[in-house]
Amino acid sequence: MEEGKPRHLQPDFYGRFRCRASACRHSCCKGWEIDIDENTLELYQNLSGSWKDKMDAAIVCDDSGAHFRLTEDERCPFLREDGLCELICAFGEDALCDICALHPRFYEVVDSYELAGLGLSCEAVCDLLLAEEGELTLRCEETGKKITLSLLLKSLGCKNAEEALRFIPAEDLSGMLLHLERTEPIDEAWTENLCRLREAVKAGAVPALPNGPRYDRMLQYIVYRSIEHAESAGWPAVLCYAREGVSFVALQDALCGEDPEHLRRWSEQIEYSTENVDLLLNAVK
Repeated sequence: MEEGKPRHLQPDFYGRFRCRASACRHSCCKGWEIDIDENTLELYQNLSGSWKDKMDAAIVCDDSGAHFRLTEDERCPFLREDGLCELICAFGEDALCDICALHPRFYEVVDSYELAGLGLSCEAVCDLLLAEEGELTLRCEETGKKITLSLLLKSLGCKNAEEALRFIPAEDLSGMLLHLERTEPIDEAWTENLCRLREAVKAGAVPALPNGPRYDRMLQYIVYRSIEHAESAGWPAVLCYAREGVSFVALQDALCGEDPEHLRRWSEQIEYSTENVDLLLNAVK
């Protein structure tokens, strides 16, 4: 490996990810503003015939850049009723704008590492993560070797990494919910659900929260996703942020039954909003 170049790491399940396309219950082509990068915009604007008319009607260009004009029910104009992408069906995946081609992947450079991962707002990613037990391991793209997450954290200055990566439910569930209530809600259903959880906690109607390997693995992946914040927020805040996130999932599981949707929903609400992540990190400093 060339001296000074970052080591590329990715989670153990990264290479097994496949988009569920029409079988997905929570399409990423709904409810999200879809930005169009300059190169892809040029491609779209150079289409001819009926496709030129479609693109003229579908694209909005304003001071913030170019993006698709969503339908009244917040769907991408090229999301077909069968859940497939009209652009892929017509032109192949090379016709996708960068954000569509990338999602749900993410990349962050931290210290001497380039960290790759998959966002938990995708149901397929949640299922891949939770299909296995044991500590999250990371594969080095250059060497093919695997390292544990705790070893990575140690190399980045996190103390007591092994202990920190075992999930212990938050003691103050009311405080955890209060932190979440201060975030900008993604929709009314999120706010309504927090109200129900708060009432259950207040009434003492919550059984002991589950823990164990399933929740350890959630904790570890949220920590991995949040490594970039350790320098500014500090490791204790990152670990507490992850612990509160998994405590929310465990609370949902305790009251409603174990369901990967609880993790996906938390991620959709929190991890895709810089403001919400910063608010929660500051709340636990």
